[in-house]
Amino acid sequence: MATRAGYEDRADLGNAEPEDILSPRHYTAVRRDGRLMRSLPLWCYTSERFWEAEKERIFLRRWNLIEREEVVPNVGDYHSMTFLGVPMILVRGKDEKVRVFANTCRHRGAMLTTGSGNCKAFRCPYHFWSYGLDGRFIGAPNYNDPDGRPLIDSTNKEEFGLAEIESGSWGGFIFIRFKEGPQTLEQHLGAFVESLASHRLEDMVCARKVVYEMDANWKCFVENYIDAYHIPYVHKDSLAQWKSQESILVPSRGQEYVVFVRHDRGSQLLLPFPGYDGFPPMPQIDPDRVKGTYFVTLKPGMMMTLGNDGALLFQSEPISAQKSRLTVSSLFPKSYLKREDFERLSQNYYRRNDIVVVEDKEIALRQYAGILSPYARIARLCSQETDVHGLANWVIDQVVKPETGETIAAE
Repeated sequence: MATRAGYEDRADLGNAEPEDILSPRHYTAVRRDGRLMRSLPLWCYTSERFWEAEKERIFLRRWNLIEREEVVPNVGDYHSMTFLGVPMILVRGKDEKVRVFANTCRHRGAMLTTGSGNCKAFRCPYHFWSYGLDGRFIGAPNYNDPDGRPLIDSTNKEEFGLAEIESGSWGGFIFIRFKEGPQTLEQHLGAFVESLASHRLEDMVCARKVVYEMDANWKCFVENYIDAYHIPYVHKDSLAQWKSQESILVPSRGQEYVVFVRHDRGSQLLLPFPGYDGFPPMPQIDPDRVKGTYFVTLKPGMMMTLGNDGALLFQSEPISAQKSRLTVSSLFPKSYLKREDFERLSQNYYRRNDIVVVEDKEIALRQYAGILSPYARIARLCSQETDVHGLANWVIDQVVKPETGETIAAE
């Protein structure tokens, strides 16, 4: 018998957002454990007000993966991109350091660069203001006051350098944050640093990148990646055919989640079927990590499947409450790209991704389309969705602030 649900019924954590959307009282059900576990209210996926709070309290203050250092391999190389709608320039300076600058002239705000290239200095196309690779102000032609005196001289030129965005690197990845936050990059990475060290991510390069513009909230794909419940169903003819022996969870001390899944042979970057031959294991991997695959996440939006032969990287970037950008990158050791059989064997990895990743993408889109229904409700979570519950509580911890005299706790 079908359940009769009222169209205007606000109960059961649907998508009808409350006026006081950040009040802790609306999230007490999510705090419950055991048989009462729930995910976030559906308005957390559809509300622009909730997204703006996420942006301010998570994405501006936490470390975000944006790119790989290899996009600017040489001194003077630059790469233009945007993240969270902010135009940026990645550039490798004369000191070999990669820096990230806001892509906006300090004069009238014009963008300095588009695309990628190499230069000795940046020159604004509007009035020819120029800047060094380290962001320092170089000069502004004919920039004088009405009496002919320079408006910028040695006393104030330091004020006109490019705005640098705080950045850091690990494993060949570039991370940024826009505002001061609670952790250094190393603290944010936590167990990533030592757990994944022997895979030498810094020695890998991106061989293929696929970008999906998603009509879905950024959390949909992240939740899907950490949801074990869907694997036997969404991936019944693909990923579910892998037979694992055990899962080893690495204790977290930052914003990371690291689990190593042990299996007899191969890499879960492939499928366990004939015709999916792959590369040999990287020789430097710790012996007890050769037979198995890492599945890792770094909040808020980085996910990675790390095999003994490469890595599959995911980044879920928010665009708005109802749109996101999913970037999927295939990484391999540089030495593999020199192999005569690289093009042939790499196609097996890409075929796997075109099946498994697309299955995940499509189910995330279908979930979000259903969430938009006024009848949509969130049911309880099962034992295989505990990581989804964990992410929900992390989001609440960051976004929903206790009111005066009120604590956030389960009722």
